[in-house]
Amino acid sequence: MTHDDYAIEQQALAAAWKKRTPTLWPAARKAAPWIDQDGKPVGHYAHCLPAENAAGNLLPDSYGATELFSELGIPWHCGIDGGPGNNLLSSQVQCVNALMPMVHDPMRIVRAFGNAVDIAEVLEIEPGRHLTFEYIGPTDYFDEGAGKPRVRGTRCTSFDAAFLYRTCVGTTELALVEWKYTERYTTARKPNPGYDKTRIKRYGAAYNDPSGPLHSELIDIEWMLDEPFYQLMRQQLLAWRLEQDRAEGADIVRVLHVLPPDNRAYQTSMVRAEHRALGGSVDDVWRRLLRTPDRFRHLDPAVLLAQSITSWDYVDRYSPTGTNEMPWGVSVWRDSDERITAAAYVHENGFEWCHRPAQDFDSPPRDRTELVSLPDREYFSLFDDEKTMIVGSLEYARAFLRAVVATGLSEPNGLTSSSWPEQVSHIISTWPPVDMESRSGL
Repeated sequence: MTHDDYAIEQQALAAAWKKRTPTLWPAARKAAPWIDQDGKPVGHYAHCLPAENAAGNLLPDSYGATELFSELGIPWHCGIDGGPGNNLLSSQVQCVNALMPMVHDPMRIVRAFGNAVDIAEVLEIEPGRHLTFEYIGPTDYFDEGAGKPRVRGTRCTSFDAAFLYRTCVGTTELALVEWKYTERYTTARKPNPGYDKTRIKRYGAAYNDPSGPLHSELIDIEWMLDEPFYQLMRQQLLAWRLEQDRAEGADIVRVLHVLPPDNRAYQTSMVRAEHRALGGSVDDVWRRLLRTPDRFRHLDPAVLLAQSITSWDYVDRYSPTGTNEMPWGVSVWRDSDERITAAAYVHENGFEWCHRPAQDFDSPPRDRTELVSLPDREYFSLFDDEKTMIVGSLEYARAFLRAVVATGLSEPNGLTSSSWPEQVSHIISTWPPVDMESRSGL
């Protein structure tokens, strides 16, 4: 995998999920411009949702995040109408989709992070919450608010999430979670003497403190103002100060850095010779700079690809292989002209199948495994009356599938209809098609 391959792979996976997930309506499956931080449309991407459907970026178990962010005054990155942005590769959205179910379910936190830190008991970090988002701590150590209240998640040092726990030996620890997805940093910051002077004034004393968390003698703070080192530095300094003050009653404060190992572009984000002189990757450099290495730990997000930790929808969306399951309901496959060539109805005891004569489908899938492995599946949304009909006798489901596939034929004939596990197939000479025009608003 090359440095760019990971992001390209994730774009393709996101676009495929957008087509097949039952959580989106058809209008949300279209390619769309990315809406940037200024609210302006940029490009046209399969891995972006139409702006009016941006709320669909949150998975069902995370729908409550919009209300929570509003309550805590947290802005969304490139947010739209008070909700998430429309880029399916948003690391903030991925973080929320993974961790929102943990806010009120501490056992999920144990399952997710228990191999990275010693968790005997998860404590509330805020009233009624075992996990929170965009944590900035109670004190503005670095005058980032310039005398004004800081806003969580913007224009100050913050962590994507945080939780509090008691260890097996009785100490209390605060875990500060930073989340990365497809991030990469390829250019050095533009010289800005005014900004740089302010940044060095804010963080310089803590950075150069002999008792601080970083070996500042290895590299001047001037070269730490480039990403990703600028964020790594600020967050480690904040964690150190929080531990000094025993914030949240914590004896120890640890940074947990969630980063996909396959994102090599992040690891090569060393834009200056001063960085490369310290190591061959961002991790190499950071390990050399840390005075207390156990205060910073990595977490491979692959551990979150389990329904007992996140959700079925999370695994289906972010796993390279999906869930190896198909949701109940109707799925379709299309040809290059966007005509439906095959359809399946998955139910509790098996599935019904129908395809038209096409190069892609010489025969029906032999079992569920083969059905799930078929690429380019698209979920087919149903009207309420269709849902009622299709869950009745399987004869109704078979008839509906035939009508759906018949829309792809100018002269419907030669449809292959089959049932599994019965493995009974029929050739249907002709069948009246569904009126797709009447479904355009679905």
